[in-house]
Amino acid sequence: MKVSVFNTRGEIVRKESVEYNPPYFSPKPGWAEYNPEDYWETFLKLAKKVVNGLEKRIKAVAVTTQRDSLIFMDKEGKVLRPMILWLDHREAEYDLRLPFYEKFLYWTAGKLSTIRNVYKGAVVNWIRQNEPHIWKKAYKIVQLSGFFMHRLTGEFVDSVASQIGHIPFDYKRQTWCDKSDIKAKLFPIPKEKLVNLVKPCTIVGKLKKSVREDLGIDAYVVAAGSDKGCETIGVGVVKDDEISLSLSTTSTVQTTTRKYFETIPHLPPYPGIIEGTYNPEVEIFRGFWLVRWFRDEFAHLEKRKAQKIGIPPEEIINEMLKSVPAGSMGLITYPFWTPSLDKPEARGSIIGFQSFHKREHLYKSLIEGLFYALREGKEMMERRGKLKFKVAKIAGGGSKSDEVASIAASILGLPVYRELTKESASLGAAIVSFCGMEAFDDVEKGVKEMVHLEGPFEPDDNEREIYDFIYEEVYKKLFKRLKKLYDKLYESKELLY
Repeated sequence: MKVSVFNTRGEIVRKESVEYNPPYFSPKPGWAEYNPEDYWETFLKLAKKVVNGLEKRIKAVAVTTQRDSLIFMDKEGKVLRPMILWLDHREAEYDLRLPFYEKFLYWTAGKLSTIRNVYKGAVVNWIRQNEPHIWKKAYKIVQLSGFFMHRLTGEFVDSVASQIGHIPFDYKRQTWCDKSDIKAKLFPIPKEKLVNLVKPCTIVGKLKKSVREDLGIDAYVVAAGSDKGCETIGVGVVKDDEISLSLSTTSTVQTTTRKYFETIPHLPPYPGIIEGTYNPEVEIFRGFWLVRWFRDEFAHLEKRKAQKIGIPPEEIINEMLKSVPAGSMGLITYPFWTPSLDKPEARGSIIGFQSFHKREHLYKSLIEGLFYALREGKEMMERRGKLKFKVAKIAGGGSKSDEVASIAASILGLPVYRELTKESASLGAAIVSFCGMEAFDDVEKGVKEMVHLEGPFEPDDNEREIYDFIYEEVYKKLFKRLKKLYDKLYESKELLY
């Protein structure tokens, strides 16, 4: 969690943060839950530190949060059970009954299995089947962003640009679905259990009395958007010849466009922060989480060194990237530690091990594998949207490393820029806040005034030749070659887990 104060020049006046360790708890293997009240209490503690001495200068508050993490609340706003996070893998029983003609249409399109997988992966269906008392008692079913909006204002309201996940949302019209929409059938939440939606940059109201008194500020609350959407704005991607790469727990490639198109068929683009825009996206669910995985499993020495000198261990770990040539001497990672929506059977794989490979080769291979996956997403987006990207802009924890930025440039074949504060999601939310308070006429003008980039990191021609070869001749063929084995593992998950 991060709480930051920005001014209209895009400068961080003050910030506080805390890392959740562990970031969730697992009552069963593959489950991921957390108590949202802990998030709220942490927010209040950090916010008190941040606003101390600045109380009269704070004009507005905005929230940007992780997506697809649902919370069940009663009429008084009490949380009825722990939040189920986006990376939870529990599955509902498939009890959806579609009319024959609909089932036939999805069957002929080859999407009946996708329908089944999406339905089974929806938290609302699992709760409805396994915890009917929670389902019945729930007055509202909200995103984490909606939970914070309620805690801040006392209202069940949320931004259109935060509605991303297994919910009955019409992404094209950017409103709740009609009953006839397939998403209303896949995620059967009655409309009365859904929050009121407002557009980004809308002033929802003032902080409620208890929060004003607790923090000592009298500020407005402005509707912002999701973490990835705010990051895209926070690195200045407001047109569709540029891409934003989020190098965070979930790594994504995203753009801003006024065209509605589905990069992956039947997986819609998300609502953009700028009115009338969409954010087409491809996700790597356990993206730069792999850096944490490597840190915790293989970098104990670096963690101890970092603790002694008071720096993040990633700063030491990233030094490994300098000692390994491009291509990691033939070690190649397929980074799907968590499967994608369109390839639920996919698994993470590392191929090419030889006796001379060491930890540093493994680490660089993980980073390279993530950018191969993001390049694949970029190319899918270009084909489906008839776009041509000229520039990449990176955000998230992984973007802080010069070595990571250089690898990105060489694999993508694009100049890479990054935002100076390295807090792009927070900056994007701040831009939205200032637009809501009419400090800027629109988001584009806010971006022009508040987003400051460094770079470019240019592709290295020699490295690019190596990366192009690995990407075209090996990486792109891995899934097809391994699919039968992945299928076996997917079908045997009850036996194995």
